Amino acid sequence: MKLFKMVLLIFLILCVGGIGAIFLFQRSKSSLVVEENGAKRPVRIMLFTCQYGSGHKMATQSIIESLPDCEIQVVDIYDEPLASLDLMRAWAPEFSNERIYNELIKKEQNQLLNVAGKIAPQFLLLQKKNIEKLLIKYVSKDKPDMLISCVPLVNFALLSTADKLDIPLLVITTDIDISAFCFGLKEDLKENKNHFRMTVPYEKTELFDHHRFASLQASFQYGFGYPTRRAFSEMPKQAVLNQLRDEYEIQEDEHVILVMMGGNAGQAARAYANLLMQMDNEAIDRIVGKENTRNKIHLICLCGDTSRAENMEFMKSLNACNHESSSRVRIHGCPGTSKIGELVSLPELCAVISKPGGSTVNEMIKKKVPMIYHTNREPLDWEKGNMEYGESRGFGKRFLLSNKSKNNDLSVFTDLLTDAFALRKAMCSGKVSVPEADIDFSLNLRKTVRDMTSQEPASQQ
Repeated sequence: MKLFKMVLLIFLILCVGGIGAIFLFQRSKSSLVVEENGAKRPVRIMLFTCQYGSGHKMATQSIIESLPDCEIQVVDIYDEPLASLDLMRAWAPEFSNERIYNELIKKEQNQLLNVAGKIAPQFLLLQKKNIEKLLIKYVSKDKPDMLISCVPLVNFALLSTADKLDIPLLVITTDIDISAFCFGLKEDLKENKNHFRMTVPYEKTELFDHHRFASLQASFQYGFGYPTRRAFSEMPKQAVLNQLRDEYEIQEDEHVILVMMGGNAGQAARAYANLLMQMDNEAIDRIVGKENTRNKIHLICLCGDTSRAENMEFMKSLNACNHESSSRVRIHGCPGTSKIGELVSLPELCAVISKPGGSTVNEMIKKKVPMIYHTNREPLDWEKGNMEYGESRGFGKRFLLSNKSKNNDLSVFTDLLTDAFALRKAMCSGKVSVPEADIDFSLNLRKTVRDMTSQEPASQQ
């Protein structure tokens, strides 16, 4: 009987010890618990997220990883409680606003997206009473101890829901400029830090102070950190790094540049590959250092899900860019990977080229990897703040591809890579400090959840 109980216990631990897509049941010595009918149980959290872009998905993963001893129910706010607001889906079930948004992101239709980004919030505000009714009905069914939102634009309705159901609400922002997360909140909002708080990733955010309501200042948790995934807070073992070197065929005489364009059109990645292939030895010497034994450049371009025919063809076309005349540059198209955190931990990786999305920018800050922010003449309004912050702190620079002057593009791109390689070296040696990388988001989140779900009076906490 004892043996049976021991086997059953091990089985249960294995079943519930990992991260589930919806619920987590791990325990630790510092468990977050509440008392109910004289017994202790884990804090139950309803976590609102969405599928508009990949940043919310990454932030959701970080929040789940940070709270391993809570029961977390992940809710896609637009796909579940607010699905009835999606008129496009009602007319054509195979389509949805999220799908259209993500397709426009792929095609870099930024101007159209910025227009939609100004109209959509006003539509949500007009639907305020209906949204609140839908949310109250949805939340009431499960009666969580706490609500967490990493979704912009609808927090005015979530706060109203939290007020009426007497449930604390924590808003975790996924952009450095938090103005979209403040949308619709009342300027005369009464302060109650045990009931409502909003995270601000870093303290040095003077760029965006004009967006903030004076009445909300006490609710802002400055320097809270950004919800980066656990892989970006850890250094992989040497065996893992060596495995990546083998997988990506990285040679001892190569520096690595990583291009991550997400769902964007492949034209941009191909343009960066072409620029590198045009560089002469003098330009490459400037970038890598003339006396450096690593005197070559290996450009890794992640091409997404290569089971899709268009992504596979794109990957093949990138690999076809290589030719003998550019013996110091290698273009390497590869399938997408979940091991970004490990890949950017390689010491020979010197720069990342990508859009200035919230998660990408902040995960590279966490890893102390310089960025070249891919942008066009009409940057997305909600991504501007990430890029402006990175530039103001010296962690990256923007690059605008020109259709007119390819020679100018080559010169500017060479300068950007030269600066990025030098910055990476300075960051790794400690000559350039990155205090943002030392902020412990997980620790701050656990403390805040404990404070907001504590049943003790505020004066005794």
